[in-house]
Amino acid sequence: MSTKDYIELVELTLWIISMTVLGYVHFKEKQQIYFIQLARQLMIDYVYFYDKELISNEKKLNNVVRAVVTSLEKKGFVVSENDVKNIIAGIEKIVTDLRLKQINS
Repeated sequence: MSTKDYIELVELTLWIISMTVLGYVHFKEKQQIYFIQLARQLMIDYVYFYDKELISNEKKLNNVVRAVVTSLEKKGFVVSENDVKNIIAGIEKIVTDLRLKQINS
């Protein structure tokens, strides 16, 4: 093998590594987008299920959070403490939007 062959082999190896890394990054981004969409849909479903006085009743709020976290974990996602805080904030936003929609109707 000549020097040119070694250079081409190194270029091919670097290209394969870069494509693998880019594919991994793209997959992780796609997985995060799916996580966000799934969490939002689960929150909406459970808020409509528990509709009345959700935020004022701490037990119902905790049930919704627990149900969303359990559903996400069953789908294979790892839910951190920060994710739980974001879920609680998302539930409060969904309840507020639901109340505004009910007032406007």
